[in-house]
Amino acid sequence: MRIALIIFLIVFVLAGVKLVGFLQKKNIYINRWIFGFSAFLVVLIPTILFQNLPTAVNYGLYLLSGMCAIMFFETGRMMIEKNQVRGVIRASQFPNKKTK
Repeated sequence: MRIALIIFLIVFVLAGVKLVGFLQKKNIYINRWIFGFSAFLVVLIPTILFQNLPTAVNYGLYLLSGMCAIMFFETGRMMIEKNQVRGVIRASQFPNKKTK
């Protein structure tokens, strides 16, 4: 059972990473904060509106929320790699210290 859970989690994370890559190949750039806020709101709003949701619906919402969170972090990682995030200083921007 543990091995199946580990494999599922690995496939789940890789699916989120591949989905972001697929969207960017198709020139669909979604702001990462939309993913960030939707990660919480996907679960929060239905839970507040409907107190007795079926278990399967809750699990589906949790999976969708997790996918949004993975996509948020992956989009942020890609933006940092492309140097599109303001306020981030790379080590290559500092002069090299010469040690004696």
